[in-house]
Amino acid sequence: MAVLDELTLKNQLKEKKFFTSYLIWGNEPYLKQHYANLIAKKAVDEGMEGFNLRRFDAENGNDIQELIDATDTLPMFSEHSCTVIKDFALDEMYSADKTRFESWLAEMPETTVAVFWQDTEEINPKKQSKWKNVIELFDRHGATVCLDKMDESSLVKTVTGGLNKRGAQIDRPTAFYLIDCVGDDLNLLLNEVEKLADYKNGGTVTREDIDAVCIKSLEASIFDLSKALLSKNLARAMAILNKLLTEKERPEVIFGALCSNFIDMYRVKASILGGKNAEYLKDAYNYKNTAFRLRNARRDTQRLSLEEIKGCLELLEKADMKLKLRTTDEKIILEKLLTELFETVG
Repeated sequence: MAVLDELTLKNQLKEKKFFTSYLIWGNEPYLKQHYANLIAKKAVDEGMEGFNLRRFDAENGNDIQELIDATDTLPMFSEHSCTVIKDFALDEMYSADKTRFESWLAEMPETTVAVFWQDTEEINPKKQSKWKNVIELFDRHGATVCLDKMDESSLVKTVTGGLNKRGAQIDRPTAFYLIDCVGDDLNLLLNEVEKLADYKNGGTVTREDIDAVCIKSLEASIFDLSKALLSKNLARAMAILNKLLTEKERPEVIFGALCSNFIDMYRVKASILGGKNAEYLKDAYNYKNTAFRLRNARRDTQRLSLEEIKGCLELLEKADMKLKLRTTDEKIILEKLLTELFETVG
């Protein structure tokens, strides 16, 4: 019947137009949960949730017959009943009995609104043939909604709109800075928008406000650490490392983020020296939703030669072996690594 984008789904829900079944999937957790709940809220009359709204979670071990029975129940004193079904292995259900699965979707009563919400499982229909078949069945008999992470321009609009609703303002460069600091997880980003609005209580949000109240992502902290090294400020780099360790970030996770940062720099530097614009890396290495990483790498590589970056990668490789062997305290390994990187880029 339909492949819906977010805007079409939003408009249909405003008009209370429903399909009998929805499959919600993608890699943006906040949006998936938001729209699964919104469909249920719009489909079921207020005050009638106890009669007409049922929720199932795969963690509870319900079988397919229970789900079929729930979606075949007529509404009481309302136009629709709604069943929200979270994280069930629909690909396995389809594989076990294709005919039964398709009949289930095809024969749902018009009064039913069934929301199949895939929260935790990563779905790639190009590589997973069973999921490809499931998605095609929902397209045929209901609707599918793929909700992936927003690009940076959409995130900026969300940040700007969220602050405007709360009586505060932010310009585009500062909104980009907020995304760089917090990351592209929409739930975390909206939490920081709430904090900034409360902190400002009106007025314009500045970078200083973001630094004062927002919790930086690990990636943003590692960018700050690298920036400190390249600015020849080893003391600040060490302070950032110690802060991360105090906040219970695992050493191997910190190390992995630092590796990613220098790999980004190497890719950007090599592409520029090869006569290509660094933007082509968005497609080559899947930077489509993390363009801020390329911006930061492009900024940092201006101060380094390709040979210097290679030297840093060699130091990272040696530190990786030490971390895996665990013959020395992990904090000491990381502190020594920062000192060696500082000397290489200094």
